[in-house]
Amino acid sequence: MLKSLTISNFRNFDRIKTELDSHVNVLVGSNGHGKTNFLEAVYYLSLLRSFRTNQISDLRQWKKDFFRLECECTQSGMPSRHLSVTYGNERRLQVNGTNIYRTSDFINQFICVTFIPQDKDLIRGSEVLRRRFMDISLSQMSTGYLRNLQSYTEALRARNAMLKDRVKYTDSTIKAYDHVLVKSGVAVEMERREFMEKLNSSLFEKSSLLFSPDLILSVRYLSGIGSLLQVSYDDAEQMEEKFRMALRKNYERDCRKGFTHCGPHRAEMTCLLNLHSLLHFGSEGECRMASLAIKFAFLDVLRQTLNSDDITLLVDDVTGELDTTRQDNFYRELLSGGQIIYAGTFLPEAFRGKGRVFNVKSGMIASL
Repeated sequence: MLKSLTISNFRNFDRIKTELDSHVNVLVGSNGHGKTNFLEAVYYLSLLRSFRTNQISDLRQWKKDFFRLECECTQSGMPSRHLSVTYGNERRLQVNGTNIYRTSDFINQFICVTFIPQDKDLIRGSEVLRRRFMDISLSQMSTGYLRNLQSYTEALRARNAMLKDRVKYTDSTIKAYDHVLVKSGVAVEMERREFMEKLNSSLFEKSSLLFSPDLILSVRYLSGIGSLLQVSYDDAEQMEEKFRMALRKNYERDCRKGFTHCGPHRAEMTCLLNLHSLLHFGSEGECRMASLAIKFAFLDVLRQTLNSDDITLLVDDVTGELDTTRQDNFYRELLSGGQIIYAGTFLPEAFRGKGRVFNVKSGMIASL
């Protein structure tokens, strides 16, 4: 949970400092004045990434040499911590004034979940975005998952680099990475599969907030460890053997193409409504509601692991396509636990009289 946030030279903010309410914070103002930028700053402090761009230079204010983000945050049973990120010629991370050199030691000092317009891409976008959703979600729940994912990614990157330079590297050198790929890759697969099961259990309830009772929303995880996408195996040893066989079978093809064709990096998460793929058959409204339901299901799974008050919800006015009943259900679910930072052009009735309201105008923020 965030107690305060300081933003310097970030997007359209010169320098602001804001004290936040522990439950509800509403940012109101006209479009284009910085409300989403504020949410983006919070997200970056949590995960060291933006939900809008991969170009870090885009975050720095025009003609400024650096940006800096700072916050005071707390979690149940732990003292408050001061976090800071400075990004100029290089990135500098600090926790309580101590330099942090590894990303994995900095991220998730506080946990945030987004409800943003881009979430619809979770249904309609590429499989890369769905894998990213799984990886970010699981990394917030398990440091072990993050370590296994990093180990797998590093081994995969090294193997692919060698596959592209067959003159320099021998078969035995390339295949030496298979052991790491199998061990860390299967660990990633098993946690993803368990997560999908928990997500589906919560989806059965959360989808009823947005869909009629005769429509059942579900997700399915398709493993990438074989030569084709398939439902993941239950047994880790069986999966490891399948992965080893797939790596051997695809080796010549990998050498010809210069990259690894099987593994968790090729997996897919499909979203189904009454067992029909929303990617191919879903309407715009169904895809929007499905993305919200999946986020609420993830939030429910997260609340089973963490204290609800330790979770910060970043909400960027995603209710425009919902009717009044569904909007009421959406706000009611948001208010069931966690710190809310909501951005919109007006104050929703559900938040009236709760927490703090701020006006955002031209990169300035003022309490109302």
